[in-house]
Amino acid sequence: MKAKRERKNPKIRKNKVYFRIFGTAITIVLLAVFISGCTKEVLKDQSGSDPLLTATIAETFPVNQADTVVINPVVAVTFKSTASASEVSSTTLTLKEGTIPVAGTVTKSGTTINFTPSTDLKPETNYTATIKSPKSSGNESGEHSWSFKTGKNRQNNSLSVVSVTPLKNATEVAVDTKPTVTFNQEMTSSMTKLVTITLLQGTTPVTGTLTYSGKTATFIPTNSLAANTVYNGKVVFGTKSDSDDEDDNDDDDDNMSASAFTWNFTTVGGGADVTPPTVLSVVPANNTTAVALNSKATVTFSEGMNASTINATNFSLKQGTTTVAGTAAYSGTTATFTPSSALAANTVYTGTISTGAKDAAGNALASNYSWSFTTAAAADVTPPTVLSVIPANNATTIATSIHPSVTFSEAMNASTINATNFSLKQGTTTVAGTVAYSGATATFTPAASLLANTVYTGTITTGAKDAAGNALASNFIWSFTTATAIVTDVTPPTVLTIVPASGATSIAVNSNVTATFNEAMNSSTINATTFTLKQGSTTVAGSVTYSGTTATFNPTNDLSGGTIYTASITTGAKDAVGNAIATTKTWSFTTIAAAPVVSWATQVWPIIQSKCTPCHGSSGGSGGVNMGSYAQVAAMSNSQIDNSGMYTKLGVTAAEQTIIKAWIAAGKLNN
Repeated sequence: MKAKRERKNPKIRKNKVYFRIFGTAITIVLLAVFISGCTKEVLKDQSGSDPLLTATIAETFPVNQADTVVINPVVAVTFKSTASASEVSSTTLTLKEGTIPVAGTVTKSGTTINFTPSTDLKPETNYTATIKSPKSSGNESGEHSWSFKTGKNRQNNSLSVVSVTPLKNATEVAVDTKPTVTFNQEMTSSMTKLVTITLLQGTTPVTGTLTYSGKTATFIPTNSLAANTVYNGKVVFGTKSDSDDEDDNDDDDDNMSASAFTWNFTTVGGGADVTPPTVLSVVPANNTTAVALNSKATVTFSEGMNASTINATNFSLKQGTTTVAGTAAYSGTTATFTPSSALAANTVYTGTISTGAKDAAGNALASNYSWSFTTAAAADVTPPTVLSVIPANNATTIATSIHPSVTFSEAMNASTINATNFSLKQGTTTVAGTVAYSGATATFTPAASLLANTVYTGTITTGAKDAAGNALASNFIWSFTTATAIVTDVTPPTVLTIVPASGATSIAVNSNVTATFNEAMNSSTINATTFTLKQGSTTVAGSVTYSGTTATFNPTNDLSGGTIYTASITTGAKDAVGNAIATTKTWSFTTIAAAPVVSWATQVWPIIQSKCTPCHGSSGGSGGVNMGSYAQVAAMSNSQIDNSGMYTKLGVTAAEQTIIKAWIAAGKLNN
């Protein structure tokens, strides 16, 4: 690649490029200022500048007395590094046409202040920009002004630079670096003709070759760069007539227009970069759960990478052994994998950056980097249904003291279970009463006993919704008839069955405790006060639900192993007509003894080393599976590690399989 020939015609039109760096992301603001060498009108500096202020200003855009400036510029002032943060933050930037202020917005970043006009400026019109700052002493304000004149045109920068490596102002850059430029568009053969890329040491062009891949151009110097030296990269965007390509007669350059993007970096004191890049972070993080189905996978590296090596081959996402379709992109030091479609719900995915990914100096990752995450469950879009009602539909001879109840197919939004959405009527007359909800059951308690020998109709409307906001598909209606004579239920309910059984042993530590009654209960009386679980005198934290005729106690955490627990149902538990159980029901059970802790270092790792790593080392493992370290093994899914097919193939004994399974069950600890 050679430097572009310098034009002879002094009427060359130039563009100024102003850009800012946020972290590793380069934001480029093209301040296209077309400056004519032969201006028809000389613009005078309007400043009366304060020398204390101007001493700290590095440059202005447009430059003072610029002519034929585009009518949609961004006016900017960049302070020198010697300016204090308070000095920059306290300044204001304005623009005027004569004495008329121009409306616009002011933004500040680092040592730069920008003024963006709200609308296009007038063509062929003089403007004055002023930067003001309070002085350190006295009551005056320091200021500096400069002027420019607009041309007739707007700037349209359809092609722009997204990022470069090495980054702007980077230091200690390896002398064997290969600078890259990433554009905002795929660089087709026709697009490459619109761009000239050069690398300069001072004013001397560096010889080398230029290659394009996708959106990225890579400049490969013929020889290593000089150590401890500043280099300047330059990207020139432009169009020119075909007859102007090789013609040295450059007297007429009217067909030429161009804008430029520049950056610089400094090489290291000496020696080639031989340090492999590493992965600093990943998103989603390793072992993250409940990841959104529309998520992208990203990897941030320790240094700038060769963008052409960050592709769908070297950056992949898999569900088990199935590769997820998608595209890989690279910007700054971050690679992003975008799946072609949403991920599957409640599924483990594994991302991998292979050793094909290389830094700007050509150093590859030392080994494949893999990590896993699990997606969230699919959104609930299924309407709830009514499983059962008490009394049953068309039931007769029902006690007038009945409290009708409805059990749903799933947990409901309790705020939607109310007297508006759950009603009881006698003909067209609404029965007064209250509604309670617990577990998945709603109960209607009439304010007074029902009438004898009368038909009543219960209704659950579509206003009743589940926890995800899904409403019943349609109103649910049922009827029942009360007894001819008043029938009063005075029989206490009893507990028919319990799980675990009284005196049971070796109960799993993740078990729930349940009690089933001989009749429907008032769900509001089945709660954490009337249904408890204790270990000795210590109450176990948990939640209580009721459905049908069964109450369930779900401990907040797993129970302790090898421990006796006591469950109780108190006389506060009552049936639908208010009868309490005669006596408190109490029973005990014992959990299974806690499994011994399995050690990665002394038990699992020796098995992996002897049976697995001969074929699946730290890199280049069979089938792309690497098991050369704890990190690599832990990043694998449980089914990849606990694999019966591989056990047989590798000769893993039953005893060894038990150790591996126990290690996985304990959370794959690095102990």
